[in-house]
Amino acid sequence: MAIDLKASMRSLRRQVRHLPVWPKVAVPVLCGVVAFFGIASALGSTADRPEEPVSSLDAAVDDAPATEGAEAPAAPAPNAPATAVAPTALDAASGSGDINLFDATGSQRTVDASEAPAVAAALDAFREAGYEAGFVVYDFATQRGLGCNADFECFSASTIKAPFVTYVAQGLVDEGQASLTDEVFEDIVMDGTGIMADDDVSVYDLQTVLANTIVYSDNTGYALLRDDYGSGFDEWAAAAGVDAGAWEGEWYPYFTPRDLAKLWLGVGGYLRDGVGQAPLCEELFAQTGTSFIRRTLGADHQVLAKAGYEIDTPWYDMGALNDAGIVKVASGDYLMAVMSDADYDDEYFTDNEPLITNLIAALDEAHDRLLAA
Repeated sequence: MAIDLKASMRSLRRQVRHLPVWPKVAVPVLCGVVAFFGIASALGSTADRPEEPVSSLDAAVDDAPATEGAEAPAAPAPNAPATAVAPTALDAASGSGDINLFDATGSQRTVDASEAPAVAAALDAFREAGYEAGFVVYDFATQRGLGCNADFECFSASTIKAPFVTYVAQGLVDEGQASLTDEVFEDIVMDGTGIMADDDVSVYDLQTVLANTIVYSDNTGYALLRDDYGSGFDEWAAAAGVDAGAWEGEWYPYFTPRDLAKLWLGVGGYLRDGVGQAPLCEELFAQTGTSFIRRTLGADHQVLAKAGYEIDTPWYDMGALNDAGIVKVASGDYLMAVMSDADYDDEYFTDNEPLITNLIAALDEAHDRLLAA
């Protein structure tokens, strides 16, 4: 009998992801037994990562012309993310460890460490701790961005919940294919973050599930949404420039800072349009229980964001310390997506939090100096 290795590993990862730390550490023992039967031999293959798409230009990005929305796709599908910024605007973000300055036309140049010393120092701090980080920052008004390691593949953790909830609101509720009053039965229970696994409630309305999934990062709520409403998400993500079909149905995929930023272009476009359930989504993203961007910048700016984090295990590269969202500043909104393979858990291990908050603060300062009008 043939064994579907990929499906088995995805299922096991999904279960391990929501366990307390000690069972996670014990999983390698179980996996070793599985490996005895010949399954582990297939784990050696790794996917090739795309390289830097365009070489740096000698000219400064400030000299490159930019036209708002010039490359925006025409007549998107009904459940496609509405965005005034084409996903290709982020293609010039640096896919390597060099920081670059880019714009929506594809112009770019390498940023010397002396131009963004705090950003360079924050990235070095990740490396000195044994981790790697990447980011994409994009200013909607000036159409300029900063990027580094944009093609570094990381574990998404709960960052995926923001685009998925947006898809349900925009692609299903707004289109009349679902209603906020729909009954959602709790036929799946997931441990980990959230409140639904222990609240003794078995039937919810859809609006409550959407809210819990974002505000409390509820794993049960997200599982119910994926199970009941997930069939059209790949199309929504594709319109944002992200091939979600490559995730092969994985609810918590591995993807890149560029992917996460493109998904947030879709989210941000919907929020800016303000139609349908966009005001509800904006309210939820403003209330997320954990956001490293809000902890760092929230005293001065409104932040709409969704973080994701996880503890690593000896068997799987699941360590994640991520956040992404929209920062609303006086000069105009800008997008920030930060991903890393650093360990973090809000109960068991929070020591690495300064790594991401220092990087976020440095990116905000660099945005004001290099990107803002």
